[in-house]
Amino acid sequence: MEAIRRLLIAVLASLAFVAPHTTANGLPAEVRLATIEGVPSATAARQILEIAYQRLGVGVSVMEVPTKRALLLADNGGLDGDLYRVDAVASNYPNLVRVEFPLLQGKLLAVVRETETHDLPHSPKNQPLRVSVLRGAIIAEDKARELGMVPILADDYDQVRSLLELGRVDVAFVSDVEGISPLTNEHWHRLKPIRKPVTTFTFYHYLNQRHAVLADQLAKVLEQLEREGIKAEVLESLRRHQHSKS
Repeated sequence: MEAIRRLLIAVLASLAFVAPHTTANGLPAEVRLATIEGVPSATAARQILEIAYQRLGVGVSVMEVPTKRALLLADNGGLDGDLYRVDAVASNYPNLVRVEFPLLQGKLLAVVRETETHDLPHSPKNQPLRVSVLRGAIIAEDKARELGMVPILADDYDQVRSLLELGRVDVAFVSDVEGISPLTNEHWHRLKPIRKPVTTFTFYHYLNQRHAVLADQLAKVLEQLEREGIKAEVLESLRRHQHSKS
């Protein structure tokens, strides 16, 4: 029985290291990527990357998982990469390789109830401001703490808005990525972003380090998509769709 058990362990171990299917140029036939749930800009990142991967003959599938789990799966090799992140977040995961061409540009906006304001509201009674942020939006959470605010986590942007409208928070943090933002929805019309963004950021695509060669190839293709205007077409189509739903 012991000999059989050892044989089974050896077989399973060998199967775990079977090389994945590859294309004729040595790239993986398919990659599996992680992304966080409930973020409008993820659709833009996904569509742009699907076109890029298609040019390389690589299939792609995307799995929505909580933000920290997404990073862990990409870092430990459970998945092939993470759809998009900022450097400040991804730098904590040493097994991730950045695709060296910017995927998307964004800004973090502070939204308030007041109809005429150009700055963050004053802290009530010298207490820290309460800010509603989307759960998993690490940029927003970190910026809130950096500014001495108390982040109140919401499961989606509808809840972010409701917390502000009901007065349970003083301000809401909302991302605008290439003009794609929940603020275009009519339900946000009673709220107003302050004039100056809280911060700006750049999203990059990340792959597990075993795909370093693929990362180099993708950077070149993403640059081509921007130069050819294909990326702009994708973003404009999504913006039109967003406005038609609002």
